[in-house]
Amino acid sequence: MNKLLILLFLFSSGSITGWVIELFFRRYLDPVERKKKKWVNPGFFVGPYLPIYGTGLIVLYMLGHISIPSIGDVHPLLEKLVIFVIMAACMTIVEFVTGIIFIEHMHLQLWDYSSYWGNIKGVVCPLFSLFWYALAAFYYLVLHPQVNNALDWLSRNLAFSFFIGFFYGIFFLDIIYSFQLMVKIKALADEYQVVVKYNAYKSKLIDIRAEAKEKSYFFFSSRLSSISPREVFDKYRENFSVKRMVMSPILKVADKVKKKD
Repeated sequence: MNKLLILLFLFSSGSITGWVIELFFRRYLDPVERKKKKWVNPGFFVGPYLPIYGTGLIVLYMLGHISIPSIGDVHPLLEKLVIFVIMAACMTIVEFVTGIIFIEHMHLQLWDYSSYWGNIKGVVCPLFSLFWYALAAFYYLVLHPQVNNALDWLSRNLAFSFFIGFFYGIFFLDIIYSFQLMVKIKALADEYQVVVKYNAYKSKLIDIRAEAKEKSYFFFSSRLSSISPREVFDKYRENFSVKRMVMSPILKVADKVKKKD
């Protein structure tokens, strides 16, 4: 089967599945979010998908085919444990790189682990690396054979690729809409010299709606009808943002060049 089609299928499946996992995890298991007792769209996008999980599924699928003969020939169980560690480490790296890119370039923190022990810049922490380890083990032992079966079925039923195309049609429209929203938030973040914690930002919007008794839609939780984003920043930014304390080396160089000009 075409490798591109495999990647597209894995990304779409992982993005949707990850969204469902995050939805229930935040509602019932997350030590911080579960206290709010609210269903909240866990993604930045309008629709039900989290691209980081789509990327993660591709990574897990590729790593699911590796073997370590030097260990596996003697200790098969140890080989699996080592593979799980490699998977969890790769997922943590994907999470870290994604989080830092958004913080440094968009001034947007899509998730916040700053309240968890051992966190690094609030984007990765030991607890969630442990969750990645458990998810990697579950994928390798349970899901990997099913994914291979699904890919085999897809290769014999290529008409199903229509639905994959349908997913990406909606997904790209969502990217356009969400990117416009991201640009607006970034502009305000630049103006106030802050990094916006997006989940806290969404929570504040929901609270404002509740206070105003406005109708709120689950998949459109980033919109407001009676208050502008600027008003939200003027009145409530201390609830969902932090000052930029340290500039990255790249931003420092860019700032110096700008001042010289």
